[in-house]
Amino acid sequence: MTTLLLIRHGIAEDPQLGQKDSDRALTEDGWKKTRAAMKGVVALGLLPTRGFNSPYRRAAETMACLQEAAGAFPMETRVDLMPNGRPPQVDLWLRGRVAEAGPKDVFVLVSHQPFLGDLIFHLAGLHLEVKKASCTVLGWEAGAWRFEHQYQPSELRR
Repeated sequence: MTTLLLIRHGIAEDPQLGQKDSDRALTEDGWKKTRAAMKGVVALGLLPTRGFNSPYRRAAETMACLQEAAGAFPMETRVDLMPNGRPPQVDLWLRGRVAEAGPKDVFVLVSHQPFLGDLIFHLAGLHLEVKKASCTVLGWEAGAWRFEHQYQPSELRR
């Protein structure tokens, strides 16, 4: 079974006048809590084999925290994972990736709200609250995504 980890970026700076939303970075506390949460993801045995993140700075920094915890794995930036991404389009792309994947592959997507909540609903039919630095786990089985678990940031940091 291919596993999909859907991770929301960590705590980011408040918007500043004249600053592009895509340039907002993780705060000092965001780095600390996100690093701890990503260590928790790895401690659960969820080791990514391939990563994809939004081009926004805070998503890339969250992915960096996961790579610190898990070790290096191939990753790429995808514009369709931005906050206004379209779940049906990403679903089609994911199905193509899964067709090429091995049964033990673990894909991770680091993105934003409202996109992640919409994607979870599209893939698994669930309305979930997606907190910063949380991890929602889906499994690909018999041609469909199945909800496995949602780990809150506080659970991951323990």
